[in-house]
Amino acid sequence: MILAQAAAGLASAVRDSDRADVVVIGAGPAGSAAAAHLGAAGIDVLVLERTPSTTARRGAEVLSPRAVAELDALGLTQADTEGWHRATGVRFVGGGMRLALAWPDVAGRPGRGFVRSRAALDESLSAYAVSRGARLRRATEVTGLTTDASGRVSGVSADGLTVEAAVVIDASGAGAGVQGARSGVAATADFVSPRHSDDHLESWLELSDAAGTRLPGHGWIVGRGDGHVTVGVGALADDTSATTDKCAFVLRQWLTALPANWQLTDATMTAPISGSRLGTHRDAGPRYANGVLRVGDAAQLADPLTGEGLTAALASGRVAAEVVAAALAHGTAAEREGVLAAYATLVDGALGRRRTLGRVAARLIDRPWITHLATTYALPRERLMKLVLGRLTTPNNPAVETCVTPSTMGRVIRAAAHPGTERGVDQR
Repeated sequence: MILAQAAAGLASAVRDSDRADVVVIGAGPAGSAAAAHLGAAGIDVLVLERTPSTTARRGAEVLSPRAVAELDALGLTQADTEGWHRATGVRFVGGGMRLALAWPDVAGRPGRGFVRSRAALDESLSAYAVSRGARLRRATEVTGLTTDASGRVSGVSADGLTVEAAVVIDASGAGAGVQGARSGVAATADFVSPRHSDDHLESWLELSDAAGTRLPGHGWIVGRGDGHVTVGVGALADDTSATTDKCAFVLRQWLTALPANWQLTDATMTAPISGSRLGTHRDAGPRYANGVLRVGDAAQLADPLTGEGLTAALASGRVAAEVVAAALAHGTAAEREGVLAAYATLVDGALGRRRTLGRVAARLIDRPWITHLATTYALPRERLMKLVLGRLTTPNNPAVETCVTPSTMGRVIRAAAHPGTERGVDQR
């Protein structure tokens, strides 16, 4: 398999260099996707990653069908994803009810999703980038940008090494350029659980503690298929006063109320709760300026309504690579600059144009009384929830949504308050 061959030859693929066509800062999903596309195009690309390995990465990533489509565009085959845990849809939980929906049926898009530990996903994608011709240098932290006589960025400095490059791609993560700025936050924890093979992402629209007291934010439980599940709580609004510590506190309270059959206890927790900022800040600065393109969380491209950033990471890496390849094909600096300047518009087009509405919605759903209304009046309506899931997973052209795949519910009762509507009752 390509990924296995690349991993075996990783050390030999890394060589010292003080020059590359493109330098990529960071070997996460966005950086590895950009590097893989560039390497496949025959461009000399060097990826600099500050961590020595991916083993310290905790948590899980959910690859929706949109993200899987980006993997297909990257060139990964089914053989490369053999053994990845298959995710078939989303289970919404709230107000004592649950509704499981398959991924929306969208023309031209894979009907499958995956769940992968972050460590394993990062390793797979970086190894794949190497197999496509990129060079990867780990344990190398970029400390600054270098400039030429005109003031344009001409490369990076990293641990005493200066690397010259025609273009720099910043894939350094959500902390890039937004220190002190407000954005969505999340806290997650990993557990050993007998329900690790659950094939639905579980999205909790309403949180409460063991005493039934409502909690702010929303939660999720993700089975990884490797004996573990990842549980998280997020506050998505970019005007939130929440911190990672506050999210961790809410997560601890929520864990006391979760169904016992998940076995989410201190004894099964594999590492301390970890917190992070999400790439949802609206004032992240330009996505392209002076020879530097930002991708993924470094460009704050995560979905403002869901906090999900993997699809945006892979898509922005692809778009950045296409723009850079086109720019490098031009002979003059002015022509190259004109092509590079189009990146921001192109990446917005690739990700859809619902970001303002998404931020407003995120501010609303962070309020417990709003989520209570949603679980009371929206969750019982299956057709409405299918529409919601379609909007969450397809921000561009909703007209192609058909949602013909079957849904499943818990034990169903008739709701007298809503004649003709069925509700699934969560009895776990």
